[in-house]
Amino acid sequence: MTSQVSESDTRSLVDDLSKQVSGEVRFDKMSRVLYSTDASMYQIEPIGVVIPRDAEDVIAVVETANRHNVTVLPRGGGTSLAGQTVGQSIVIDFSKYMRNIIEVNEEEQWVRTEPGIVLDVLNHELRGTGLLFSPDPSTSNRGNIGGALGNNSCGAHSIMWGKTVDNVHEMDVVLSDGQTTRFSQLDGSALETRMRASGLEGDIYRKLFEIGDANRDEILARYPKIQRRVSGYNLDEFVGGSDFNMARFVVGSEGTLVTITEAKLKLVARPKFTALGVLHCNELMEAMEATVAVLEMNPSAVELIGSMILRQAKSNLAYSRITDFIDGDPEAILAIEMVGDTEAEVVSKLDVLEERIKKDRLGYSLIRMMDPAEQNKVWDVRKAGLGLMMNVPGDAKPLPYVEDTAVAPEVLP
Repeated sequence: MTSQVSESDTRSLVDDLSKQVSGEVRFDKMSRVLYSTDASMYQIEPIGVVIPRDAEDVIAVVETANRHNVTVLPRGGGTSLAGQTVGQSIVIDFSKYMRNIIEVNEEEQWVRTEPGIVLDVLNHELRGTGLLFSPDPSTSNRGNIGGALGNNSCGAHSIMWGKTVDNVHEMDVVLSDGQTTRFSQLDGSALETRMRASGLEGDIYRKLFEIGDANRDEILARYPKIQRRVSGYNLDEFVGGSDFNMARFVVGSEGTLVTITEAKLKLVARPKFTALGVLHCNELMEAMEATVAVLEMNPSAVELIGSMILRQAKSNLAYSRITDFIDGDPEAILAIEMVGDTEAEVVSKLDVLEERIKKDRLGYSLIRMMDPAEQNKVWDVRKAGLGLMMNVPGDAKPLPYVEDTAVAPEVLP
């Protein structure tokens, strides 16, 4: 496929899309400029933009793009930092119309939703059920479910509940030729049936398993064995055994493989009680050493917030009012969350935490927080990190262009 489209070809493309799409078809200059950027430093003007109203619109866009030999680029909130949602393609923006919750099953703890719903909106709607969708990246107040699926988002609580890939059951997708299918867990016989099928879907299963078989030893030897690996395609999904879920392979592929129109997601029970310990450290290396020690105590979340963010928060009018949890001028703090079924349980976990950091002489102050409102102050500062760093005085600004680098915690210090 090509990204270069002549003026006459563009007119033909727009005509075809306008006839088949009930949503918005925007190929004007202003729309292309608006969608040429996201939260990253990159700027690439798209061929045009389509805002679909339903799955039928998405199918029509993909089929039309295929006929015109151009690419499509799914987009949600545009919060990615490495340019994943900009490109010379037809951008499909799910965030305006395709943001509905389709079904919630409280007993089996899952939700079926469209890709354009914002993460925080989804969890707000689920609050009455006592359940939540666990991935909580810092952009959760604007990032979409589709973006979390494309990025394999994690968040502070991934050490307890896993990454997005660990919280997906099924996906309804549109393949590159406009065919639709549902990716879900397949056992040996069902998988064999899919692999014998004709058409593009059968070709996909057969080819991917050929790749997996041919590279099994290399994949097992070289894929990093770390909790927060979210980069690259999930080829390790093909070497795990006879059962397979193609939805787990699609997660993290940033819209390069299929276009998602619906997803069935795993939900988890909201913790009954939470407590937060905020450990203040004089040195960044000390905070890294503390991270390794704290992880041995099975916290629900551990998040490092560096001095640049803390100082910017203190000097920012909007955030200075919620920084009273900061003791002194630390080089870094660790937000350490414990959860349990009773208040006594989480207090006991904080007691054990305090004993451990005193024994290892880590940090100079541990602030305990039992009130959820006080805990939210810490998480709000953490989520504002990128915005605070971009507001440093002067012309020189930190520019994010790579995200989700990861190493095993034990090799940090």
